Amino acid sequence: MDEKEIKNNEEIKGEETIEESSALSSFLSRDVRDDSKETKESTKTETEEKPKKKMKKSTKWILIGACAAVLLAGVICLLIFLPKNEEPTLDMGTDVTDSVDENGMHQAKVVTNENGELENNSFGTLLSYAPANIKKIDVENKGGSFTVTAETPKTENEDGEEESGTTVYTIVGFEDIPIEEGKPDAIANDASRLDFLSVASLDGNKSDFGFDSPRAVVKTFFDDDTSAMITVGDEAAKGAGTYVTFGTNDTVYLVENDAVDALLYNVLDLVTLTVNQAADDTANADFQRLTLSGKAFSDDIVLAPNDDKAIDSTYVMLSPKKMYISEVEGANISGDIRGLHAEKAVCVNPTDSQLSEYGLSSPYAVCEAIYSDTTVTLYASQPKDDSVYLLQKGSKVIYSMKAENLSWVTTDMEKLRSEIVLDPNKESVSKITVKDSSGTYTFDVATTTQTVTNDKDEEEEVTTTSATYNGEKLDDTNFAVFFQNICEIQNVGEVKNASLVSPKVTVTFSYSTGRDDDTINIYDYNDTKMACALNGETVGLVYKSFVTKFETSVQDLISGNTVASI
Repeated sequence: MDEKEIKNNEEIKGEETIEESSALSSFLSRDVRDDSKETKESTKTETEEKPKKKMKKSTKWILIGACAAVLLAGVICLLIFLPKNEEPTLDMGTDVTDSVDENGMHQAKVVTNENGELENNSFGTLLSYAPANIKKIDVENKGGSFTVTAETPKTENEDGEEESGTTVYTIVGFEDIPIEEGKPDAIANDASRLDFLSVASLDGNKSDFGFDSPRAVVKTFFDDDTSAMITVGDEAAKGAGTYVTFGTNDTVYLVENDAVDALLYNVLDLVTLTVNQAADDTANADFQRLTLSGKAFSDDIVLAPNDDKAIDSTYVMLSPKKMYISEVEGANISGDIRGLHAEKAVCVNPTDSQLSEYGLSSPYAVCEAIYSDTTVTLYASQPKDDSVYLLQKGSKVIYSMKAENLSWVTTDMEKLRSEIVLDPNKESVSKITVKDSSGTYTFDVATTTQTVTNDKDEEEEVTTTSATYNGEKLDDTNFAVFFQNICEIQNVGEVKNASLVSPKVTVTFSYSTGRDDDTINIYDYNDTKMACALNGETVGLVYKSFVTKFETSVQDLISGNTVASI
């Protein structure tokens, strides 16, 4: 074969290769190409391993051309006979036309074919306004009827363009009722825009969808002098959505549940659940005086902060008797007066009969707390099913709250009793006198403060309390344990029907602050407990075993033995 023929064959080979490549790239899969590649690699390896046979060039090109022709014919057949992939169609939603009737109300009509059939039942929009365009919303639902007015202030920016400010919502007739932040906005959002998921019925029986007794009928009036009406029916099965109608048309649409849930709010749903605000700073957080009264208490209980630094106690009871109170109960009561948040509002603008109905015309418990910045007075009903009704003086809302969140409602003298008999501040004590069956012992106590240089070469004040007995200094560690034992005399119960005559143990504290002496007397009571009185007033019971160990610690202290912690 001459050079010209060889050149022509090479051109033919190139053309067939281009056509083959084009067909494969548009039709054959990647896997086919990968298989071909593996076959070629396998053939190449096999050829390399075996001795090459001599072949004339013309024969070789004829065979290649024939193979390419067969392959091309196969590709053409595949292109002709295999099914073609159809292009996906984009769902543009259900075609709905919008109009405004002679009354200015928006109406919507679903576009159907000549047979009155809906050809594309899909999503769509019935109403599209911004909440700032709302003037008024009339809501009628199972909870009653109310009207929300909206006012959006308009201002001009530096370029002279009009801008909308924050919309202010008002519940007509309840202007002086505090509204929960965000609730009116939720109503406005649902009332100004309505998208649907599908058309549930064009002309079906509306009672099948709950419209014989709709859950809500909402009319919204916009600033362009148009209005819209949304009627809310039943919720669809399995949480699929909610049925609504729009305008006066009978077409039933299915919408997302949260697209209309705010339209089901009643006035009580809108009322803020914040009963009162927390103190604005720590200086106003603690009451100056607290009075508990009402049916729950036979006598008024008056509490106040303890301002005597000689005694480590946060609160003191002033009436009906004077005593230091439980740290836990005092903290609970103090924390349950300001910054209250209710579970729900149950009544707005209560009448006298409603106050009686909720147990507040003659309250079970009344808490009056005087603070440096305000006075808070709360009325509570008797707890029922662990809940109480609560009304704050000056408010027009009755709330429901858990009784456990209002400690002052459920407290009593037993709960208020301090966990320990007395907790004197060691640095304020000048003398301790103990009298028991073995004798009388007096310990002189002194507290000094020195300025020293610490390991970091910094000056700091160090306070040290020491004691002497009969002029001899006691071991500081032993005295510290002894003092701590006195401060941990546990109050473990109430003294009932006891005649307390002669104390078995007496402990008297004198102070360097000018405070009068405090005297603890301990009396026999029963086999396991002893009665305890502070300054002549019975405060509770202490374990007899504790008293026995305390008497032992006195002897260890004066003898120089190790004092055991009780």
